[in-house]
Amino acid sequence: MVTSLYLMPTCECNCACTYCYCPSGGKPGDPGLLRRAAESFTDHIRRSNPQARPQIRFTGGEPWLEKELLLDVADLFLSRIPDGLVVVNTNATLLPADRLSGFRGDDRLISVVSLDGPEALHDSRRRTADGRGTFRKVIEGVKMLMDLDLPVYLNAVLDTESSRHLTELLNFISSELGLSELSISLLYRETDPLSPAERYSLLKNAYSEASSRSIRLGGHHRLLPGCWIPELRCSAGSTTALIDQDGMVHACQRFVGRAEPDCIWTEDFDWNSFKSGQQCGSVCGSDDDCFVGKKLHELYTQKYPEYLVSHDLDRVLFGVLA
Repeated sequence: MVTSLYLMPTCECNCACTYCYCPSGGKPGDPGLLRRAAESFTDHIRRSNPQARPQIRFTGGEPWLEKELLLDVADLFLSRIPDGLVVVNTNATLLPADRLSGFRGDDRLISVVSLDGPEALHDSRRRTADGRGTFRKVIEGVKMLMDLDLPVYLNAVLDTESSRHLTELLNFISSELGLSELSISLLYRETDPLSPAERYSLLKNAYSEASSRSIRLGGHHRLLPGCWIPELRCSAGSTTALIDQDGMVHACQRFVGRAEPDCIWTEDFDWNSFKSGQQCGSVCGSDDDCFVGKKLHELYTQKYPEYLVSHDLDRVLFGVLA
């Protein structure tokens, strides 16, 4: 049964990040279709008794380019599903402060904001389409969310270069922003990919740096030890469905552009019986992923036993945990 609905209202973005994986082009999306899908999902949740906390999660592209859709869906879902969550993955440069003020203090509207490192590093990677750095605009957005007492979490893309600046980033988010959690995402490249040993080495260093500053880590890599830690087993494609701007249904956001969609969403879509035909396979769960997952499990067992169970940050970052 689907308990987490991902919506991708657009593949377009106001930024041109150097490693963006999101497919671009195609016809404009249909906000009306996505609204109907959100209403259908909301009705499904109201009729059901899900064990997991129900969620609608926005991804992209930059979801705030479709501001009216995002706000309408958030208002609909949170008003009808009191224990629901709406999670928005965003670059935080287009946040509508005036409209968000209506959600002031609502801890069910959560932002996951991309911040790759200190200003120089971030601006070398995450720039506007005309080449301007976004670091200061991102921090302005983060502080605005905090002033509205809305939950905000940061996600940093991790590779060899950014790993060298991780200490500075951790110090900044702790001392300047007062945050004690950070999501990290290993940079995915089809060309010149990191070896499994290199990926694990970056993660091992990140855990050491974060532990010394009492900062808790999360991120997609937390799903890799799922074979050894049942609470972290990914259920993408059975408890999750993603609907893109064209109305196509995918198992999760990692499958868009990397695997064929399962179907197109229609009014008679069955949220109870949906099961993706593209679960894991070549996208996730490769031998390389298993190597990293096993090494992470060993690291947790030996040095960080608090990570052997899922925690609140995992639930915020993922809708794919059962």
